[in-house]
Amino acid sequence: MTNWPLLGTPFRIRSVQLRNRFVFQPHFTALGTDAGEPTDDHVAYHEERARGGAGLIIFESQAVHGTGKMSRRFVEAWRPDNIPRLRAVTEAVHRHDTKIISQLTHGGHTSLEHPPPLMWAPSQLPEPSSNFSTKAMERADIDEVVEAFGTCARIARDSGFDGVELKVGHDGLLRSFASPYFNRRTDDYGGSFTNRMRIIGEVCAAVAEHTDERFVLGVRLCVDEFTPWGYGPDYGERMAVHLERTGHVDYLNCDAGSFSSYWMEIPPFAVPEGRFNQLAAGLKRAVSIPVIAFGRIKRPEMAEAMLANGEADLVGMARQLIADPDTPNKVLEGRDREIRYCIASNDSCIRQVGQQQPIRCDTNPAAGRERRWSAHLLGRVERPKRVVVAGGGPAGLKVAETAARRGHRVVLYEATERLGGQLVMAARQPLHGEVFEVAEHLIREVERLGVEVRLASPFDGSAALDGVDTVVFATGSVPALPGAERLDAVCGQEPGAGLGIQAGRVPGGLDRPGVISADHALCLESAPGKAVVIDGNGHWEAAGTAEYLAGLGAAVTVVTAGSAVGADLEGTSHELFHQRARAAGIRLHTRCRVLGIGAHSVEIEDLDTGKRSTVADVSWVVPVLGRRSVEDHYLRLRRDGHFAGALHRVGDCVAPRLLRAVIAEAYELAATI
Repeated sequence: MTNWPLLGTPFRIRSVQLRNRFVFQPHFTALGTDAGEPTDDHVAYHEERARGGAGLIIFESQAVHGTGKMSRRFVEAWRPDNIPRLRAVTEAVHRHDTKIISQLTHGGHTSLEHPPPLMWAPSQLPEPSSNFSTKAMERADIDEVVEAFGTCARIARDSGFDGVELKVGHDGLLRSFASPYFNRRTDDYGGSFTNRMRIIGEVCAAVAEHTDERFVLGVRLCVDEFTPWGYGPDYGERMAVHLERTGHVDYLNCDAGSFSSYWMEIPPFAVPEGRFNQLAAGLKRAVSIPVIAFGRIKRPEMAEAMLANGEADLVGMARQLIADPDTPNKVLEGRDREIRYCIASNDSCIRQVGQQQPIRCDTNPAAGRERRWSAHLLGRVERPKRVVVAGGGPAGLKVAETAARRGHRVVLYEATERLGGQLVMAARQPLHGEVFEVAEHLIREVERLGVEVRLASPFDGSAALDGVDTVVFATGSVPALPGAERLDAVCGQEPGAGLGIQAGRVPGGLDRPGVISADHALCLESAPGKAVVIDGNGHWEAAGTAEYLAGLGAAVTVVTAGSAVGADLEGTSHELFHQRARAAGIRLHTRCRVLGIGAHSVEIEDLDTGKRSTVADVSWVVPVLGRRSVEDHYLRLRRDGHFAGALHRVGDCVAPRLLRAVIAEAYELAATI
């Protein structure tokens, strides 16, 4: 039934028998309370992945000590009163024949709080990405933390976990002790490799002392810090060998990066799939205990190949199983075409939890909200309706897919020859090809579910609607520029007044030849000469378009009134964009505004000094100043009152927003039809 047989084979770690090779990797969810308690959302979140077929779940990092909470929402592992709440998680997971391990950590020199509380570290040395220094731990502090790990392991066992995993990973205290850069001590816990590893060995021994021989102990190990001053794979593999020789460690979970190389810790789409496979392979060669692979592995063919080539024993996935919890079941049942792939935008998962907000996903509206929106709660209707969806972008496709899944008879109208809406344009930006996988998945699903799709068929509400019960407009948005599709008078605006641009942000000359929208720019096949991009939204519409034009050979200048170009990009993407922009020679003017656009020039004013300058010999100007809803047909149909059924609009047709918002809104609407 499947092309990937090794992924479905059982595997044993000590006394724990796993039904397959899929591992749901640990990650902070911010689903806990501010008081450090696990919640019913934790239960539903992890049960969803167990129901979806994961063989092993590693529960998110929990703090072993009051000084080790990286976030106020970290679960406090040292509290016996959390045992019933944690047991609810483990019992829910075990119901589906999935095993679950608890990851224990001390945050050490890293924190999501700003400003952070007092942070403990081996030496008084801040994380280079932070402005806040640390307390160099005294011997009594070390003893206290070692004992805390042991106590928390016992509580984890009593809570029903099958084992614990120590985080010597991309953040936290234990890696900083092992790191030659962070550990500047001269006592028994520093100076030599053996001394730097001493606290980890003592923690392993404490876990063994507080549990029993059947209880699994693993280590999440940062193999490469990916910094100019940090250690690399040779040192990481040396750590692995040392840990195996303690006799306490049952498996190693490969990891990499640090807060100072955040884009490698949780890599966005700009980092290629499989980028870290060689780290897992090196670890596998170095030790004889089982190894879990990690990092940008989402496709079954890659996962299967790693097992077949002996590069890993188990395959870890975090964001892929956030995006599609049923990935293991779909793979093992031969339903690969139904997989909803993670696009690694990091806009919803990592950005959310970095702000200590509950985890979300661009493409899975139920992520972190499984108790309300889980797909398994999406029942079929008793009385199917005829549903018309106008617009084949992400919002319209999601409405059509979800409504059809519930049993409704759906017709989808799309004005162009191709489905996908703005995702078609977004995918043309450099390194953005994965974003179109959102549309590809939905297109496959509407086809499988029997949705009738009518391409090159604009729907304006004037078509015969006899027998139609519900009409949903998902007609998207257009750039807020002259020459783009204008809003109809039905919107109650004067002609030309509906640009949707904030007051004070409209430079003169927007109607000149050579001034084009980002949508238009992304259709160019060549762009000789100079191009000026005005970044008025702080996201990929401007930043990605600038990269695209540079790739066509244009000399690109980006102007923004903000403190940074792409200021609203998620942190990992922001850093990598700026690295690429520097390499491509893109000129970035921040804290500046465009005063006017001439025939072949752009006048700029520095907002701090008032100094004015001119970019001459300009061939293209791309103002990214917002978008406006294409809502005229919806408003006309509503005004006319001729349609007796339910009338809705969704996505950018309501207000232009990012992908997560329109997908979630579309799902929630379709779930109520």
